[in-house]
Amino acid sequence: MKQKTIWIVTALLFSVITIGQITVKGKVLDIKKEPIVGANVVLKGSKINTVTDFDGNYSITVPNKESEIEFSFIGFTSKLIKVGENTIINVTLEDGQNALDEIVVIGFASVKKSDVTSSIATVKGKELKSMTVGNVNESLQGKVAGVQVVGAGGPGGYAKVLIRGISTINLSTDPLYVIDGVPMGTNANFLNPNEIESMEILKDASASAIYGSRASNGVILITTKRGKSGKTIFNVDASYGVQLMNNPYKMANAEEYATIFNSAALASGFPAEFGDPTSYRGNSTDWWNAGIRKMAAINNFSFGFKGGDEKNTFAVSLNYFKQDSFYEKGGWEKFTSRIVSDYKFSEKVSVGISLNPRYETYGNPSNWADFDRIDPITPIYKPADQLTGDENEYSIYARSPTYVWNPVASVKRFTSTNKSYALATNGYFQYSPIKELIFRSQASYELISNISDNFYPNFIIDVAHESQLINSISRTTNMTNAWSLQNTLTYIKTFDEKHNLSFMIGNTLEEVNGSDLYGSIQKLPNNSDPLQELNAGTLNPQTFGSSYTNSIMSYLSRLSYNYDGKYYLTATYRRDGSSKFLDNNKWASFPSASFAWKASQEKFMSNFTDVLSDLKVRVGWGKVGNQNLPASVYLSKLGQNYYTIGGMVVNTTYPSAVPNKDIKWETVEDVNAGIDFGLYKNKLTGTIEYYVKTTENMLFQKAYPNYSGYPSDARIWSNVGSMRSQGLEFSLAYKNFIKDFNYGANINFTSNNVKMVKLSTDNEQLFGYGEKTLTIAGDEPGFFYGYKANGLFQNKVELNAQTNDHGDLLQPYAKEGDIRFVDINHDGVLDSNDRTKIGSPWAKFTMGLNLNCSYKNFDFLANLYSSIGNDIVNQNKDELNNANSRVNKLSGLTQTAWHGEGTSNDIPRLSQSDNNQNYSRFSSFYVEDGSYLRLKNIQFGYTINKIRGFDKIRCSVSGQNLWTLTKYSGVEPEVGGDVLGFGFGGWNYPIQKTILFGINLTF
Repeated sequence: MKQKTIWIVTALLFSVITIGQITVKGKVLDIKKEPIVGANVVLKGSKINTVTDFDGNYSITVPNKESEIEFSFIGFTSKLIKVGENTIINVTLEDGQNALDEIVVIGFASVKKSDVTSSIATVKGKELKSMTVGNVNESLQGKVAGVQVVGAGGPGGYAKVLIRGISTINLSTDPLYVIDGVPMGTNANFLNPNEIESMEILKDASASAIYGSRASNGVILITTKRGKSGKTIFNVDASYGVQLMNNPYKMANAEEYATIFNSAALASGFPAEFGDPTSYRGNSTDWWNAGIRKMAAINNFSFGFKGGDEKNTFAVSLNYFKQDSFYEKGGWEKFTSRIVSDYKFSEKVSVGISLNPRYETYGNPSNWADFDRIDPITPIYKPADQLTGDENEYSIYARSPTYVWNPVASVKRFTSTNKSYALATNGYFQYSPIKELIFRSQASYELISNISDNFYPNFIIDVAHESQLINSISRTTNMTNAWSLQNTLTYIKTFDEKHNLSFMIGNTLEEVNGSDLYGSIQKLPNNSDPLQELNAGTLNPQTFGSSYTNSIMSYLSRLSYNYDGKYYLTATYRRDGSSKFLDNNKWASFPSASFAWKASQEKFMSNFTDVLSDLKVRVGWGKVGNQNLPASVYLSKLGQNYYTIGGMVVNTTYPSAVPNKDIKWETVEDVNAGIDFGLYKNKLTGTIEYYVKTTENMLFQKAYPNYSGYPSDARIWSNVGSMRSQGLEFSLAYKNFIKDFNYGANINFTSNNVKMVKLSTDNEQLFGYGEKTLTIAGDEPGFFYGYKANGLFQNKVELNAQTNDHGDLLQPYAKEGDIRFVDINHDGVLDSNDRTKIGSPWAKFTMGLNLNCSYKNFDFLANLYSSIGNDIVNQNKDELNNANSRVNKLSGLTQTAWHGEGTSNDIPRLSQSDNNQNYSRFSSFYVEDGSYLRLKNIQFGYTINKIRGFDKIRCSVSGQNLWTLTKYSGVEPEVGGDVLGFGFGGWNYPIQKTILFGINLTF
């Protein structure tokens, strides 16, 4: 009876509790009417909550009609809705002010975007995926102010990234890449863009100082995709396209080639070489079409799935990328995979691990220029009457009198392969004994094996000039293993609801071990594939090998404080010790501080919030370092060589590098000021920033003085001086919608000015690129240095007017149609002292424009990039116009070259002698305006929702690099190089136009 009474009372209580409860259902969508997965649905003032499923559906039980439900998701404006009489509530969340609450990774931590006090730019993985490239850097071009990306054509090409210009004259100006918290060096080629969740670019020292000794060129933080609780989501991304390789030049045919050289011979007082040029009509060899494919395929395929529950989340991705070569051989192919798992034992303890195995192979003949350079008269193959029948397959090709090796034969002989195997793993343990305290330990290990095989078959095309009488083979192996350990302790506390404090201390250990081994041998039995092994050789075996170890120990800390979301202060301190320096310079400190004032939160701004929705002023200061030099530069190095005595080969060693025991860190001090603003509920947002960077004790490898007794090629690493760069950045973004039509635009602008403040000694000059560049105090580094050309002599009057004060001709060997050079110092003699600054490889400013729009299921985007104000040295003007060189020439040269008064003021006359040094003297004749505007990407897409078992299918067609506007007459305006050799264009591999078709499946 008693038990029955209890059940009756319980039932009555339950009925009382449940009277009035309402179950509310519905969908949460974005403005494109697509479901928002994982949106938070919370009963206001309670712990009752749920999240939307993959279709955006939710269901929540609330106490009564007066209840209020809050709908929110990162990047969208939250909505609070009263239930009332509704049991079905469908909600559309708009992009808006909550975009400021997106999480930004700042290094060893993450914060709200609105709380950032430094110069940090974020690019989402979705933006990077819009292009199909093997190198994620190319997708970054034009997306961020202050980031200049110089593309690289050809399979396996590596795009160069400059963050706020250059900070050093060191060989490497690449930023540090940190992937999921682990420093991974200065190359992210191994990553597939589909694996990336977001990318943060730390542009100023107050942001990057937490990475200390390797942050002088900027830091790029990459966060890869991880699992989320909820339904397991499968995704397939595939694209296929073709790259178009058009000849950048129109070359002379056989008849025109003969005409050009006959004209040059006659102008030089020599007899014509080719008789009647018309006899070659119709007999040209089309080298380009014989060896270069007009189209080459590019493929990208990714498959991934992610999901989990409240305890365990997971993500798996498999990626394949292949870029074919324009030759019948070569290309780039890579397989990458990422397996990620996170497990939450409790509210206090969580762990996670990721595995990243990858394989890559690449190789490409490097002689595409020879298909233009070789003369059009020589046939591809030897005539039948020159064949004896004893030739091997590599000896049946014809030899050109130009001494350009037969390019078809060179491709046929190409048997080089490069393979890379790697495995990276990264795990963490996180423990929070109390709510305010978090301990995190993260460890990583990476193993990389690179193998390069080269086989050189024996052949005889011409014994004297194009042959290899003995075949040979070589193999180079590089093994690298790196490990790191990071431990941080973070305390986060809010006092009196207005004082927000975060304090972090930590310690990191990193070590990199590497070894390389080279072996080669000659005289294999034959050229067949099975015998292409080192063991098959019998003559002149050689082996070389070396190893190295680099390590860094670091202590770091960060203090962040903000008062009431108005005033922000962040300070960091890092102390690094590196094995690359001796004890007297082993340790260096890298502090930083930044302050921000969120003026839009002040009461006096409340009347302007309809227009000025966000306003923040930032200032920052910091120091970062550079230790980018080989291990043990404080020790002497020995090189290997040989000499012959009495017909015997004697191996020997010699001092190849001079030690510097006083070598020390290169440091960069940075000051940054910026304003972030948002207008009209952040439909229009923007940033303006100004920065000054000063580099001290720059690391540079200098030639050692000849009088020292060391060999002429001996080098010594030194701290050579200081450099200062300053610039202005501006970015503006707008987004809005009109019913089903959504549209947005982003434009960014960057200016940068750099100059050397001082070098190691007064009046020191640093030459580069064969004395074609010069670096001196007071001017920009690596400017083009040569003679100034002042048009062409048009007649004898102009020739005779080029005299000194004594009436002597400055250019006694010049004739009409030759270049007039300027006597810069007015000493009446034209010599090396008249060399001067003739151009700059550094852009005055760069710009990016990114457009997007969508209407219902249709979407469109376009990305443009521009570099303005830089010069390029067009080295091809020599070979393509100089008849003193036997290689093929440009079609129409007889008309574009000077051939009478007024016919040209640029291209000198045709001549088989260059007595005036028109071409051999480096001058402004070679320097051209390198500015360009390029349509990087244009894409059209269409999305179908809920069809045949798929949640979403998106199809797209896109074009990459389809259009370029430039005055540069060379192959490719995107030209890089090291600092003292930047901007030299020639036969660099062009960036290809690409047409792609893509499909994305979600289920």
